[in-house]
Amino acid sequence: MEKIAVITIDTYSAKLIIAGSEKPETFSLLDSEVEQVNLGLDQEDHFLKKPQIDECIRVLKDFRRICEMHSVKKSFAIANFDEEMKPKNLYSFFDEVFATCGFRFEALSPEEQNNYIYSGIINTYDLPKGLISCITPNSVHLIEYNRRNVVNSVKMSFGPITLLKMYPLETLGAEKAFAKIEKYVETQLSDAPWLSAVDPEFAFIGSGLYYTDLAKMARKLLKYPLDRDDCFAVSKDDATKIYSQLKSMDISSGKKLKGIEENRADVFVAGLAIICGVFAAAKREKITIASRGMVEGVILSEFVPATAEKPISDVVGFGLANNIVSLSDLEKTHSDNVYNLSMLLFKQLRVLHKLPRGYVKILRIASVLHDAGKRVNYLNYFKYSYDVVLGLDIFGADHRELVLAAFVTSLVGGGDISVEKWVKYKDLLSEEDLDAVKKLGVIVSLAESFDRTKNGVVVDINCDILGDSVIMKTVAVGESEYLIRKALECGKEFEKNFHKKLEIL
Repeated sequence: MEKIAVITIDTYSAKLIIAGSEKPETFSLLDSEVEQVNLGLDQEDHFLKKPQIDECIRVLKDFRRICEMHSVKKSFAIANFDEEMKPKNLYSFFDEVFATCGFRFEALSPEEQNNYIYSGIINTYDLPKGLISCITPNSVHLIEYNRRNVVNSVKMSFGPITLLKMYPLETLGAEKAFAKIEKYVETQLSDAPWLSAVDPEFAFIGSGLYYTDLAKMARKLLKYPLDRDDCFAVSKDDATKIYSQLKSMDISSGKKLKGIEENRADVFVAGLAIICGVFAAAKREKITIASRGMVEGVILSEFVPATAEKPISDVVGFGLANNIVSLSDLEKTHSDNVYNLSMLLFKQLRVLHKLPRGYVKILRIASVLHDAGKRVNYLNYFKYSYDVVLGLDIFGADHRELVLAAFVTSLVGGGDISVEKWVKYKDLLSEEDLDAVKKLGVIVSLAESFDRTKNGVVVDINCDILGDSVIMKTVAVGESEYLIRKALECGKEFEKNFHKKLEIL
Protein backbone atom coordinates (compact mmCIF):
# COMPACT_ATOMS: atom_id res chain seq x y z
CA MET A 1 0.00 0.00 0.00
CA GLU A 2 1.26 3.47 -0.90
CA LYS A 3 1.03 5.84 2.06
CA ILE A 4 1.37 9.58 2.50
CA ALA A 5 1.22 11.95 5.45
CA VAL A 6 -0.36 15.40 5.42
CA ILE A 7 0.87 17.69 8.19
CA THR A 8 -0.72 21.09 8.75
CA ILE A 9 0.23 23.75 11.27
CA ASP A 10 -1.39 27.05 12.07
CA THR A 11 -1.09 29.49 14.92
CA TYR A 12 -2.46 27.15 17.58
CA SER A 13 -2.49 23.57 16.34
CA ALA A 14 -0.54 20.90 14.48
CA LYS A 15 -2.41 18.09 12.72
CA LEU A 16 -1.30 14.85 11.11
CA ILE A 17 -3.37 12.73 8.71
CA ILE A 18 -2.03 9.50 7.20
CA ALA A 19 -3.74 8.16 4.08
CA GLY A 20 -3.12 5.08 2.00
CA SER A 21 -3.97 3.81 -1.45
CA GLU A 22 -4.21 0.08 -2.21
CA LYS A 23 -5.33 0.51 -5.81
CA PRO A 24 -5.05 3.37 -8.31
CA GLU A 25 -7.40 6.31 -7.78
CA THR A 26 -8.62 5.22 -4.35
CA PHE A 27 -7.65 6.23 -0.83
CA SER A 28 -8.53 5.67 2.80
CA LEU A 29 -7.58 7.49 5.99
CA LEU A 30 -5.43 5.37 8.26
CA ASP A 31 -4.44 7.50 11.25
CA SER A 32 -4.64 11.01 12.65
CA GLU A 33 -3.22 13.09 15.48
CA VAL A 34 -3.82 16.64 16.70
CA GLU A 35 -1.60 18.57 19.13
CA GLN A 36 -1.80 22.08 20.49
CA VAL A 37 1.07 24.43 19.65
CA ASN A 38 1.64 28.12 20.21
CA LEU A 39 2.94 29.91 17.16
CA GLY A 40 1.22 33.19 17.98
CA LEU A 41 3.30 36.29 17.41
CA ASP A 42 4.64 38.97 19.68
CA GLN A 43 3.10 42.10 18.21
CA GLU A 44 6.30 44.05 18.82
CA ASP A 45 8.72 42.15 16.59
CA HIS A 46 6.70 39.48 14.69
CA PHE A 47 9.30 36.78 15.37
CA LEU A 48 8.76 33.22 16.61
CA LYS A 49 10.66 32.72 19.85
CA LYS A 50 12.89 29.73 20.61
CA PRO A 51 10.49 28.13 23.18
CA GLN A 52 7.70 28.26 20.58
CA ILE A 53 9.91 26.68 17.93
CA ASP A 54 11.21 24.00 20.30
CA GLU A 55 7.68 23.02 21.40
CA CYS A 56 6.45 22.78 17.81
CA ILE A 57 9.47 20.70 16.79
CA ARG A 58 8.80 18.34 19.72
CA VAL A 59 5.27 17.77 18.39
CA LEU A 60 6.52 17.29 14.83
CA LYS A 61 9.09 14.74 16.02
CA ASP A 62 6.21 12.76 17.52
CA PHE A 63 4.45 13.00 14.14
CA ARG A 64 7.60 11.66 12.49
CA ARG A 65 7.54 8.62 14.80
CA ILE A 66 3.92 7.91 13.81
CA CYS A 67 4.87 8.21 10.13
CA GLU A 68 7.72 5.75 10.64
CA MET A 69 5.35 3.35 12.36
CA HIS A 70 3.19 3.40 9.21
CA SER A 71 6.21 3.23 6.88
CA VAL A 72 5.22 6.51 5.24
CA LYS A 73 7.61 7.47 2.45
CA LYS A 74 6.12 10.77 1.31
CA SER A 75 4.74 13.74 3.22
CA PHE A 76 3.03 17.05 2.48
CA ALA A 77 3.67 19.71 5.12
CA ILE A 78 1.54 22.86 4.97
CA ALA A 79 1.70 25.99 7.10
CA ASN A 80 -1.52 28.01 7.18
CA PHE A 81 -0.55 31.56 8.13
CA ASP A 82 -2.22 34.70 6.87
CA GLU A 83 0.06 37.42 5.52
CA GLU A 84 -0.53 39.54 8.62
CA MET A 85 0.27 36.57 10.87
CA LYS A 86 3.39 35.30 9.07
CA PRO A 87 6.45 35.31 11.34
CA LYS A 88 9.47 37.17 9.95
CA ASN A 89 11.59 34.11 10.67
CA LEU A 90 9.08 31.67 9.10
CA TYR A 91 11.46 30.25 6.50
CA SER A 92 14.33 29.80 8.92
CA PHE A 93 11.80 27.98 11.12
CA PHE A 94 10.94 25.75 8.13
CA ASP A 95 14.64 25.00 7.62
CA GLU A 96 15.07 23.99 11.25
CA VAL A 97 11.99 21.74 11.06
CA PHE A 98 13.36 20.04 7.96
CA ALA A 99 16.77 19.52 9.55
CA THR A 100 15.33 18.00 12.74
CA CYS A 101 12.09 16.30 11.57
CA GLY A 102 12.46 15.79 7.83
CA PHE A 103 9.24 17.65 6.95
CA ARG A 104 9.62 20.28 4.20
CA PHE A 105 6.94 22.88 4.97
CA GLU A 106 5.48 25.34 2.52
CA ALA A 107 3.11 28.26 3.01
CA LEU A 108 0.21 28.02 0.57
CA SER A 109 -1.18 31.09 -1.14
CA PRO A 110 -4.86 31.97 -0.54
CA GLU A 111 -5.69 30.71 -4.04
CA GLU A 112 -3.95 27.37 -3.40
CA GLN A 113 -5.79 26.96 -0.10
CA ASN A 114 -9.15 27.66 -1.73
CA ASN A 115 -8.39 25.24 -4.55
CA TYR A 116 -7.58 22.42 -2.12
CA ILE A 117 -10.75 23.12 -0.11
CA TYR A 118 -12.82 23.12 -3.29
CA SER A 119 -11.21 19.87 -4.49
CA GLY A 120 -11.83 18.18 -1.14
CA ILE A 121 -15.53 19.10 -1.31
CA ILE A 122 -16.40 18.70 -5.01
CA ASN A 123 -14.79 15.23 -5.22
CA THR A 124 -16.37 13.74 -2.09
CA TYR A 125 -19.89 15.21 -2.03
CA ASP A 126 -22.55 14.76 -4.69
CA LEU A 127 -23.17 18.52 -4.89
CA PRO A 128 -22.29 19.86 -8.38
CA LYS A 129 -23.34 23.45 -7.54
CA GLY A 130 -22.63 25.11 -4.24
CA LEU A 131 -21.32 27.77 -1.90
CA ILE A 132 -18.57 26.62 0.49
CA SER A 133 -17.78 28.38 3.76
CA CYS A 134 -14.64 27.17 5.52
CA ILE A 135 -13.53 28.75 8.81
CA THR A 136 -10.06 28.33 10.32
CA PRO A 137 -8.74 29.97 13.53
CA ASN A 138 -7.51 33.01 11.59
CA SER A 139 -9.35 33.03 8.27
CA VAL A 140 -12.65 32.62 6.43
CA HIS A 141 -12.75 31.01 2.99
CA LEU A 142 -15.77 31.50 0.71
CA ILE A 143 -15.99 29.61 -2.58
CA GLU A 144 -18.83 29.62 -5.10
CA TYR A 145 -18.81 26.91 -7.77
CA ASN A 146 -21.18 25.93 -10.57
CA ARG A 147 -21.08 22.93 -12.90
CA ARG A 148 -17.90 21.81 -11.16
CA ASN A 149 -16.05 25.07 -11.83
CA VAL A 150 -15.07 27.77 -9.33
CA VAL A 151 -16.96 30.99 -10.05
CA ASN A 152 -15.90 33.18 -7.10
CA SER A 153 -13.55 32.68 -4.17
CA VAL A 154 -12.01 34.76 -1.43
CA LYS A 155 -9.96 34.29 1.71
CA MET A 156 -10.66 36.81 4.46
CA SER A 157 -7.96 37.44 7.04
CA PHE A 158 -9.97 37.03 10.22
CA GLY A 159 -11.14 34.08 12.24
CA PRO A 160 -12.35 33.32 15.77
CA ILE A 161 -8.94 33.81 17.37
CA THR A 162 -8.27 36.99 15.39
CA LEU A 163 -11.60 38.44 16.54
CA LEU A 164 -11.01 37.61 20.19
CA LYS A 165 -7.66 39.38 20.04
CA MET A 166 -9.32 42.43 18.51
CA TYR A 167 -12.21 42.41 20.99
CA PRO A 168 -11.05 40.66 24.19
CA LEU A 169 -13.83 39.41 26.44
CA GLU A 170 -11.83 40.13 29.58
CA THR A 171 -11.56 43.83 28.71
CA LEU A 172 -14.88 44.57 27.04
CA GLY A 173 -17.16 42.02 28.64
CA ALA A 174 -18.90 39.29 26.66
CA GLU A 175 -21.97 41.27 25.58
CA LYS A 176 -20.05 44.25 24.22
CA ALA A 177 -17.28 42.10 22.70
CA PHE A 178 -19.66 39.88 20.74
CA ALA A 179 -21.68 42.88 19.58
CA LYS A 180 -18.48 44.35 18.11
CA ILE A 181 -17.50 40.95 16.63
CA GLU A 182 -20.89 40.61 14.93
CA LYS A 183 -20.62 44.09 13.44
CA TYR A 184 -17.06 43.47 12.25
CA VAL A 185 -18.05 40.16 10.58
CA GLU A 186 -20.99 41.84 8.86
CA THR A 187 -18.74 44.62 7.53
CA GLN A 188 -16.06 42.21 6.29
CA LEU A 189 -18.52 39.92 4.54
CA SER A 190 -20.04 42.90 2.73
CA ASP A 191 -16.72 43.13 0.85
CA ALA A 192 -17.84 40.01 -1.05
CA PRO A 193 -21.02 41.33 -2.71
CA TRP A 194 -21.31 38.19 -4.85
CA LEU A 195 -22.07 36.23 -1.66
CA SER A 196 -25.68 37.39 -1.43
CA ALA A 197 -26.19 36.88 -5.17
CA VAL A 198 -25.38 33.13 -5.19
CA ASP A 199 -28.30 31.16 -6.58
CA PRO A 200 -30.45 30.04 -3.59
CA GLU A 201 -30.77 26.62 -5.24
CA PHE A 202 -27.01 26.03 -4.84
CA ALA A 203 -25.98 23.79 -1.94
CA PHE A 204 -24.67 25.69 1.10
CA ILE A 205 -21.74 23.80 2.65
CA GLY A 206 -19.85 24.43 5.88
CA SER A 207 -16.36 22.94 6.18
CA GLY A 208 -13.97 22.91 9.10
CA LEU A 209 -13.78 22.31 12.84
CA TYR A 210 -16.25 25.05 13.83
CA TYR A 211 -18.95 23.67 11.56
CA THR A 212 -18.52 20.07 12.74
CA ASP A 213 -18.62 21.28 16.35
CA LEU A 214 -21.83 23.15 15.55
CA ALA A 215 -23.25 19.92 14.11
CA LYS A 216 -22.47 18.09 17.35
CA MET A 217 -24.34 20.68 19.39
CA ALA A 218 -27.28 20.87 16.97
CA ARG A 219 -27.64 17.08 16.93
CA LYS A 220 -27.70 17.10 20.71
CA LEU A 221 -30.26 19.91 20.75
CA LEU A 222 -32.53 18.04 18.33
CA LYS A 223 -31.88 14.57 19.82
CA TYR A 224 -30.88 13.49 16.35
CA PRO A 225 -30.73 9.67 15.99
CA LEU A 226 -27.64 9.28 13.78
CA ASP A 227 -24.23 9.87 15.40
CA ARG A 228 -22.65 11.53 12.37
CA ASP A 229 -21.66 15.17 11.84
CA ASP A 230 -20.76 14.84 8.15
CA CYS A 231 -23.72 15.72 5.89
CA PHE A 232 -25.84 16.83 8.85
CA ALA A 233 -28.00 19.84 7.92
CA VAL A 234 -28.08 22.70 10.46
CA SER A 235 -30.77 25.35 10.21
CA LYS A 236 -30.09 29.05 10.65
CA ASP A 237 -32.55 29.10 13.56
CA ASP A 238 -30.76 26.31 15.42
CA ALA A 239 -27.33 27.88 14.82
CA THR A 240 -28.62 31.22 16.09
CA LYS A 241 -30.22 29.60 19.13
CA ILE A 242 -27.00 27.81 20.10
CA TYR A 243 -24.94 30.97 19.57
CA SER A 244 -27.33 33.08 21.67
CA GLN A 245 -27.31 30.59 24.53
CA LEU A 246 -23.54 30.17 24.62
CA LYS A 247 -22.56 33.83 24.35
CA SER A 248 -24.72 34.63 27.39
CA MET A 249 -22.84 32.05 29.48
CA ASP A 250 -19.58 32.44 31.40
CA ILE A 251 -17.16 31.66 28.57
CA SER A 252 -13.78 32.81 29.81
CA SER A 253 -10.77 31.81 27.70
CA GLY A 254 -9.98 28.84 29.95
CA LYS A 255 -13.47 27.34 29.90
CA LYS A 256 -14.11 24.19 27.86
CA LEU A 257 -17.28 22.82 26.32
CA LYS A 258 -17.95 19.11 26.67
CA GLY A 259 -18.28 17.08 23.49
CA ILE A 260 -16.65 19.42 20.96
CA GLU A 261 -13.15 19.44 19.50
CA GLU A 262 -12.36 23.14 19.93
CA ASN A 263 -10.86 23.19 23.41
CA ARG A 264 -11.76 26.83 24.16
CA ALA A 265 -15.38 27.85 24.62
CA ASP A 266 -14.70 31.49 23.75
CA VAL A 267 -13.06 30.56 20.45
CA PHE A 268 -15.95 28.26 19.51
CA VAL A 269 -18.52 30.95 20.28
CA ALA A 270 -16.56 33.46 18.19
CA GLY A 271 -16.65 30.86 15.42
CA LEU A 272 -20.44 30.69 15.80
CA ALA A 273 -20.59 34.48 15.42
CA ILE A 274 -18.88 34.11 12.04
CA ILE A 275 -21.17 31.23 11.03
CA CYS A 276 -24.29 33.24 11.85
CA GLY A 277 -22.83 36.18 9.93
CA VAL A 278 -22.26 33.97 6.87
CA PHE A 279 -25.83 32.66 7.15
CA ALA A 280 -27.12 36.24 7.05
CA ALA A 281 -24.79 37.47 4.28
CA ALA A 282 -25.56 34.47 2.06
CA LYS A 283 -29.30 34.73 2.81
CA ARG A 284 -29.57 31.04 3.64
CA GLU A 285 -31.73 29.08 6.05
CA LYS A 286 -29.84 25.78 6.17
CA ILE A 287 -26.26 24.54 5.74
CA THR A 288 -24.86 21.05 5.08
CA ILE A 289 -21.89 20.23 7.29
CA ALA A 290 -18.80 18.79 5.59
CA SER A 291 -16.13 16.99 7.59
CA ARG A 292 -13.77 17.04 4.61
CA GLY A 293 -11.92 19.90 2.96
CA MET A 294 -8.34 21.06 2.43
CA VAL A 295 -6.56 17.90 3.66
CA GLU A 296 -8.67 15.68 1.40
CA GLY A 297 -7.88 18.03 -1.46
CA VAL A 298 -4.16 17.47 -0.85
CA ILE A 299 -4.65 13.69 -0.63
CA LEU A 300 -6.60 13.67 -3.90
CA SER A 301 -3.82 15.61 -5.63
CA GLU A 302 -1.51 12.69 -4.88
CA PHE A 303 -3.72 9.62 -5.27
CA VAL A 304 -6.17 10.90 -7.92
CA PRO A 305 -4.05 13.48 -9.79
CA ALA A 306 -6.61 13.83 -12.60
CA THR A 307 -8.78 15.86 -10.18
CA ALA A 308 -6.38 18.77 -10.68
CA GLU A 309 -7.82 19.16 -14.18
CA LYS A 310 -11.32 17.76 -13.86
CA PRO A 311 -13.41 16.80 -10.78
CA ILE A 312 -14.65 13.25 -10.35
CA SER A 313 -17.98 12.92 -12.17
CA ASP A 314 -19.25 9.84 -10.30
CA VAL A 315 -18.73 10.75 -6.64
CA VAL A 316 -20.87 7.90 -5.28
CA GLY A 317 -19.00 5.37 -7.42
CA PHE A 318 -15.70 6.80 -6.19
CA GLY A 319 -16.88 6.54 -2.59
CA LEU A 320 -18.02 2.94 -3.01
CA ALA A 321 -14.73 2.01 -4.70
CA ASN A 322 -12.87 3.35 -1.66
CA ASN A 323 -14.99 1.19 0.62
CA ILE A 324 -14.55 -2.11 -1.25
CA VAL A 325 -10.93 -1.68 -2.30
CA SER A 326 -9.76 -4.22 0.30
CA LEU A 327 -11.97 -6.98 -1.13
CA SER A 328 -10.40 -9.83 -3.08
CA ASP A 329 -10.74 -9.79 -6.86
CA LEU A 330 -13.42 -12.49 -6.58
CA GLU A 331 -15.47 -10.53 -4.05
CA LYS A 332 -15.04 -7.30 -6.04
CA THR A 333 -16.31 -9.05 -9.19
CA HIS A 334 -19.26 -10.46 -7.23
CA SER A 335 -20.09 -6.99 -5.86
CA ASP A 336 -20.07 -5.59 -9.40
CA ASN A 337 -22.24 -8.44 -10.66
CA VAL A 338 -24.85 -7.96 -7.93
CA TYR A 339 -24.91 -4.21 -8.63
CA ASN A 340 -25.39 -4.71 -12.38
CA LEU A 341 -28.11 -7.34 -11.94
CA SER A 342 -29.88 -5.18 -9.32
CA MET A 343 -29.98 -2.23 -11.71
CA LEU A 344 -31.25 -4.49 -14.47
CA LEU A 345 -34.06 -5.84 -12.28
CA PHE A 346 -34.96 -2.34 -11.07
CA LYS A 347 -35.50 -1.24 -14.68
CA GLN A 348 -37.30 -4.43 -15.71
CA LEU A 349 -39.70 -4.26 -12.75
CA ARG A 350 -40.32 -0.51 -12.85
CA VAL A 351 -43.96 -0.93 -13.84
CA LEU A 352 -44.50 -2.98 -10.67
CA HIS A 353 -42.41 -1.24 -8.02
CA LYS A 354 -43.21 2.32 -9.27
CA LEU A 355 -40.31 3.74 -7.27
CA PRO A 356 -38.96 7.16 -8.30
CA ARG A 357 -35.40 7.63 -9.55
CA GLY A 358 -34.30 8.95 -6.17
CA TYR A 359 -34.06 5.36 -4.92
CA VAL A 360 -31.47 4.38 -7.53
CA LYS A 361 -28.56 5.72 -5.44
CA ILE A 362 -29.85 3.79 -2.41
CA LEU A 363 -30.08 0.60 -4.49
CA ARG A 364 -26.58 1.19 -5.81
CA ILE A 365 -25.07 1.53 -2.35
CA ALA A 366 -26.99 -1.44 -0.97
CA SER A 367 -26.19 -3.74 -3.89
CA VAL A 368 -22.46 -2.98 -3.84
CA LEU A 369 -22.32 -3.40 -0.05
CA HIS A 370 -24.97 -6.14 0.21
CA ASP A 371 -22.70 -8.47 2.20
CA ALA A 372 -20.81 -5.85 4.21
CA GLY A 373 -21.65 -7.74 7.40
CA LYS A 374 -19.20 -10.47 6.38
CA ARG A 375 -16.46 -8.10 7.52
CA VAL A 376 -17.71 -8.82 11.04
CA ASN A 377 -18.95 -12.42 10.83
CA TYR A 378 -19.70 -14.58 7.81
CA LEU A 379 -22.49 -16.48 9.58
CA ASN A 380 -25.78 -14.52 9.55
CA TYR A 381 -23.91 -11.59 8.03
CA PHE A 382 -27.15 -9.73 7.31
CA LYS A 383 -27.42 -9.07 11.06
CA TYR A 384 -24.23 -7.03 10.87
CA SER A 385 -24.53 -5.42 7.43
CA TYR A 386 -26.85 -2.71 8.75
CA ASP A 387 -24.34 -1.45 11.34
CA VAL A 388 -21.35 -1.76 8.99
CA VAL A 389 -23.01 0.32 6.27
CA LEU A 390 -24.09 2.98 8.78
CA GLY A 391 -20.50 3.23 9.96
CA LEU A 392 -18.95 3.66 6.50
CA ASP A 393 -17.92 6.99 5.00
CA ILE A 394 -19.61 6.82 1.60
CA PHE A 395 -18.92 9.90 -0.50
CA GLY A 396 -22.02 11.44 -2.06
CA ALA A 397 -24.58 9.84 0.28
CA ASP A 398 -26.66 11.90 2.70
CA HIS A 399 -27.99 10.62 6.02
CA ARG A 400 -31.36 9.42 4.72
CA GLU A 401 -29.77 7.58 1.81
CA LEU A 402 -27.23 5.92 4.10
CA VAL A 403 -29.88 4.77 6.58
CA LEU A 404 -32.14 3.40 3.84
CA ALA A 405 -29.24 1.55 2.18
CA ALA A 406 -28.37 0.02 5.55
CA PHE A 407 -31.93 -1.24 5.96
CA VAL A 408 -31.89 -2.74 2.47
CA THR A 409 -28.69 -4.69 3.23
CA SER A 410 -30.28 -6.01 6.42
CA LEU A 411 -32.84 -7.82 4.24
CA VAL A 412 -30.30 -9.60 2.04
CA GLY A 413 -29.43 -13.14 3.09
CA GLY A 414 -32.53 -13.81 5.19
CA GLY A 415 -32.77 -10.80 7.49
CA ASP A 416 -35.67 -8.52 8.31
CA ILE A 417 -36.29 -4.92 9.35
CA SER A 418 -35.97 -4.15 13.05
CA VAL A 419 -39.04 -2.18 14.12
CA GLU A 420 -37.04 -0.62 16.94
CA LYS A 421 -34.38 0.63 14.53
CA TRP A 422 -36.94 1.91 12.04
CA VAL A 423 -38.75 3.88 14.75
CA LYS A 424 -35.42 5.36 15.81
CA TYR A 425 -35.12 7.06 12.42
CA LYS A 426 -38.80 7.91 11.99
CA ASP A 427 -38.09 11.62 11.57
CA LEU A 428 -35.76 10.90 8.65
CA LEU A 429 -37.96 8.31 6.92
CA SER A 430 -41.52 7.90 5.62
CA GLU A 431 -44.07 5.14 5.01
CA GLU A 432 -43.14 5.26 1.33
CA ASP A 433 -39.52 4.56 2.32
CA LEU A 434 -40.57 1.41 4.18
CA ASP A 435 -42.32 0.05 1.09
CA ALA A 436 -39.31 0.98 -1.05
CA VAL A 437 -36.80 -0.71 1.28
CA LYS A 438 -38.75 -3.97 1.19
CA LYS A 439 -38.91 -3.94 -2.61
CA LEU A 440 -35.26 -3.01 -2.97
CA GLY A 441 -34.37 -5.75 -0.50
CA VAL A 442 -36.09 -8.31 -2.74
CA ILE A 443 -34.30 -6.97 -5.83
CA VAL A 444 -30.85 -7.18 -4.22
CA SER A 445 -31.62 -10.63 -2.80
CA LEU A 446 -32.57 -11.85 -6.28
CA ALA A 447 -29.44 -10.32 -7.80
CA GLU A 448 -27.26 -11.92 -5.12
CA SER A 449 -28.88 -15.30 -5.77
CA PHE A 450 -28.32 -15.01 -9.51
CA ASP A 451 -24.59 -14.62 -8.79
CA ARG A 452 -24.38 -17.02 -5.86
CA THR A 453 -21.39 -18.79 -7.46
CA LYS A 454 -19.67 -15.40 -7.94
CA ASN A 455 -18.60 -16.17 -11.49
CA GLY A 456 -20.98 -14.01 -13.54
CA VAL A 457 -22.89 -16.89 -15.15
CA VAL A 458 -26.17 -14.94 -15.39
CA VAL A 459 -25.47 -11.99 -17.67
CA ASP A 460 -28.98 -10.78 -18.51
CA ILE A 461 -32.57 -11.09 -17.32
CA ASN A 462 -35.79 -10.38 -19.24
CA CYS A 463 -38.95 -9.94 -17.19
CA ASP A 464 -42.41 -10.58 -18.64
CA ILE A 465 -45.43 -9.58 -16.57
CA LEU A 466 -48.31 -11.88 -17.44
CA GLY A 467 -51.49 -11.79 -15.37
CA ASP A 468 -50.65 -12.59 -11.76
CA SER A 469 -47.11 -13.75 -12.56
CA VAL A 470 -43.70 -12.36 -13.41
CA ILE A 471 -41.65 -14.64 -15.62
CA MET A 472 -37.90 -14.00 -15.49
CA LYS A 473 -35.97 -15.41 -18.42
CA THR A 474 -32.27 -15.64 -17.64
CA VAL A 475 -29.47 -15.38 -20.17
CA ALA A 476 -26.52 -17.41 -18.93
CA VAL A 477 -23.03 -18.25 -20.16
CA GLY A 478 -22.84 -21.48 -18.17
CA GLU A 479 -24.80 -23.87 -15.97
CA SER A 480 -27.49 -21.84 -14.17
CA GLU A 481 -29.85 -24.43 -12.65
CA TYR A 482 -28.47 -23.93 -9.14
CA LEU A 483 -28.66 -20.14 -9.44
CA ILE A 484 -32.27 -20.26 -10.60
CA ARG A 485 -33.13 -22.53 -7.67
CA LYS A 486 -31.50 -20.07 -5.24
CA ALA A 487 -33.34 -17.14 -6.80
CA LEU A 488 -36.68 -18.95 -6.50
CA GLU A 489 -36.14 -19.00 -2.73
CA CYS A 490 -36.98 -15.27 -2.90
CA GLY A 491 -40.39 -16.10 -4.38
CA LYS A 492 -42.36 -15.71 -1.16
CA GLU A 493 -40.92 -12.24 -0.42
CA PHE A 494 -41.32 -11.27 -4.09
CA GLU A 495 -45.03 -12.15 -4.05
CA LYS A 496 -45.56 -10.35 -0.73
CA ASN A 497 -44.03 -7.09 -1.97
CA PHE A 498 -44.74 -7.11 -5.72
CA HIS A 499 -48.09 -8.96 -5.53
CA LYS A 500 -47.11 -11.31 -8.33
CA LYS A 501 -45.97 -14.91 -8.38
CA LEU A 502 -42.38 -15.42 -9.46
CA GLU A 503 -41.34 -17.84 -12.19
CA ILE A 504 -37.75 -18.12 -13.43
CA LEU A 505 -36.61 -19.85 -16.61
